[in-house]
Amino acid sequence: MGKLTYYMVFAIVFIGCAAAGYAAEGYRIGAGDMLEVRFWQDASLNVDVRVGQDGMINIDIIGQVMAAGKTASELQDDIVRQMSRLNTRISQAVVRVIEYQYQYVFVKGQVLTPGKLTFEEIPDLWTVINEAGGITEIGDLTRVTIIRGGKDAGKVEVVNVIEAIESGNLDKLPQVRRQDTIEIPRTPAGIPSADISQRVTRKNVIYVIGAVTTPGPITFQEDVDVLEALALAGGPVFEADLKKARVITKDGFYAQAIEVDLEEYTKTGTPARYIMKKEDTFVLPYRRDGFLGVGLGTAATFLGIITSAVIIYDIISTPDGGIGGGGG
Repeated sequence: MGKLTYYMVFAIVFIGCAAAGYAAEGYRIGAGDMLEVRFWQDASLNVDVRVGQDGMINIDIIGQVMAAGKTASELQDDIVRQMSRLNTRISQAVVRVIEYQYQYVFVKGQVLTPGKLTFEEIPDLWTVINEAGGITEIGDLTRVTIIRGGKDAGKVEVVNVIEAIESGNLDKLPQVRRQDTIEIPRTPAGIPSADISQRVTRKNVIYVIGAVTTPGPITFQEDVDVLEALALAGGPVFEADLKKARVITKDGFYAQAIEVDLEEYTKTGTPARYIMKKEDTFVLPYRRDGFLGVGLGTAATFLGIITSAVIIYDIISTPDGGIGGGGG
């Protein structure tokens, strides 16, 4: 191959690499990334190298170079500057990120391919979920949990992704950041969630019925759990069976009932807090273990009738009452 032809081939390769590098110009290299370093004047120096946890890479002749925190363009300038001091033939180098490992998140729960995902730039929450294969048939997009990593480690956010999809406000979803963990929970009773296309617009209310002070519809509010819904309905009446409360929730064409032992919940905080959704119905039954199997309220009324009858009988049975007190 003639010298001119060689230079033309290299120019084409160089331009191609430069164009690829330009696409990631704003990306800052981080620990774990795999880099491709190419020297056209001396191909024997070419190397693919992974960035260490200390942010360094190792290049023949010049040794260790700090890579973390730099763009590919900044790093290649540093490499050329150091290399040219020891090898005057080297005046050009191309650095390209060929494997992104620094920008990563974890996706777990009800997705088809859970695990670690890496990106050049971390996308929005809905895109991350789809990169993990999308949800399983029992995945619940109304209660997606983001467990923050990094400087906000341990902070938890619960997100209604379905609501964002239906309203066209995906851009309003919380930003996913490096080291975050995204968890897709099961639907409350393990019933298959309805397809998004099957969903209907829900009324902006929840219903509280049964043994409560003021049963009926309540205007829906964000982040209201079962205890708060009970409080909004005036609290339980005396005859309420707090052990057998339940929530009936809708999911597209399906409905499911979730039992909640409120006595246990107020003592121990378990089971997990359930957040009411639009059109959920909270049912608090009456106790049925009262006198002769009837409710305590009914039993009290029944006992009151019996007591009144006994008192009346005592009154009319006295000598003055006329019954049984005849002439003796």
